[in-house]
Amino acid sequence: MPQSGSSNEKKKLFGGVAVLMPATLFTKIIGLFYKIPLIAIVGVTGMAYFLAAYHIYSMLFVLSATGLPTALSLQIARSVAAGQTRAVRRIFGVALTLFLSLGLGGTVLLLAGAPALAARLAMADAAASIVAIAPALLLAAFIGAAKGYFQGHQRMVPTALSEVLEAAGKLGFGLGFALLAKHRGLPVPVVAAYAIFGITAGLALAALVLAVLLVADAVKRRGEGREGALPSRRGGLGELLRVALPVTVSASVMSLVTLIDTALISGRLQAAGFAPAVANAMYSSYGNLAVPLYNLVPSLLSPITLALMPLLGAALSKGEAEGGRIALSSALRLSALVSIPAALGLGIFARPILSLIYAGQNEAIELAAPLLSILALSVVPAALITLTGAALQATGHTVIPVLAMGAGALVKLALEVLLLPMQGIHIYGAPISTLACNLTVLIIEAIALSRALPFGFFSGKDLFRPFAAALFGVAAGAALYFGLLAAGLACTWLMLPVLFVTAAVFALLALRFGAVAREDLFALPAGDKICGFLIKYKLIK
Repeated sequence: MPQSGSSNEKKKLFGGVAVLMPATLFTKIIGLFYKIPLIAIVGVTGMAYFLAAYHIYSMLFVLSATGLPTALSLQIARSVAAGQTRAVRRIFGVALTLFLSLGLGGTVLLLAGAPALAARLAMADAAASIVAIAPALLLAAFIGAAKGYFQGHQRMVPTALSEVLEAAGKLGFGLGFALLAKHRGLPVPVVAAYAIFGITAGLALAALVLAVLLVADAVKRRGEGREGALPSRRGGLGELLRVALPVTVSASVMSLVTLIDTALISGRLQAAGFAPAVANAMYSSYGNLAVPLYNLVPSLLSPITLALMPLLGAALSKGEAEGGRIALSSALRLSALVSIPAALGLGIFARPILSLIYAGQNEAIELAAPLLSILALSVVPAALITLTGAALQATGHTVIPVLAMGAGALVKLALEVLLLPMQGIHIYGAPISTLACNLTVLIIEAIALSRALPFGFFSGKDLFRPFAAALFGVAAGAALYFGLLAAGLACTWLMLPVLFVTAAVFALLALRFGAVAREDLFALPAGDKICGFLIKYKLIK
């Protein structure tokens, strides 16, 4: 099939996703299974300290290294598209200074304020974990700058490599340090601190490799010309902050809500009459078992946004609106194609999936399974929110995602305050409020985006076709699962063949129902061969 301009945009998008998706999948699988032995080593109580420190780190990480890499990649992509090599160097230099300053400030804040922060969360014993993860902010800031630089050049391999190293380092160092601390007979809060230090060590490994790649890139580009005007440092900083602040504020609102959850859920449950140990166990089961699986799908889809943002920014800066529309619609279709079957699967198979992953944690699974079933309803909105927000940023409507996230945060917090102490609801108020929050944000952003763009970018078919295929796939998996149970074949590993059958039926029906567009398949690496095979066996029309 001949490649048009719009097809080239798709190839760039799907090529970037193809590089990042395996790394992200590896990272999330490591992160998910990393907690299985960690819970056994640290214990549920120790994991509450781990989670409290991690949420503080996550909030400051968003402030220092989330919106800024996105803004940096957009600025570099626009400068590269315009052939302004001098501007690229100046932008990166300004950005790196800003990133490191913010990262260092966050590290100092955590080191100095660990006891006070832990006390604020009603978990004084979490102070050691906060100190252990503090240096990670400085390392993450450097990594964010390096990723933004390479993504702006539409080079996704360094980002993928750094994610793999972070995950592998977290797994190896985290479990190793935790086992060492437990073997020495150290108290639970210290064992938790040793465990979370694995995150810091993994980031240090990734930062070292990215530093080497940056030096190699600088040597390679030494002989390149110095075209284009050189922007002032103040102007470059102002443009970086203009793009970054809305992204950062949007993300930090939700991170702040997550941090407030840490204190609010336990506190409101205790106010309802639960003992502190029981309230912390409920929160730990929710936060350590249900939430990671819920977050897995939107996190796995993050490569789509990472690949889309510089591509969309470059297309709009060159006045290629059609190329931007094609890339955005393809990204939204791909997100729906992945998130819809995942949401149905998590909702129906919550308990057996948790039993497969967290075998032996029966009490925690009993608490987490119904919570995960409710959280599954939030998977699709969460997956689409990231893309709609990014598209609004690229079209210049930078304030709307901030307002949408703020509205969603208010809805979530109000519902939690109301529902958590309520008889018969209690901890279920947490996933219910998350669903209400995500729907609020998505509705606001979708309406704003439809008004901002003069063309359609998403249709009802893009949702209905994968939903129909997923419904039949999950139904087939459920029939197999309950059939095997009825035959007396119940075991922990029963979900593996069930998930395989569910995925296979969904994939076949998605192709037959047209949920996967042929032009999207052609845009994949080796897309011609893939389409040729599918057409030969009449799997697509």
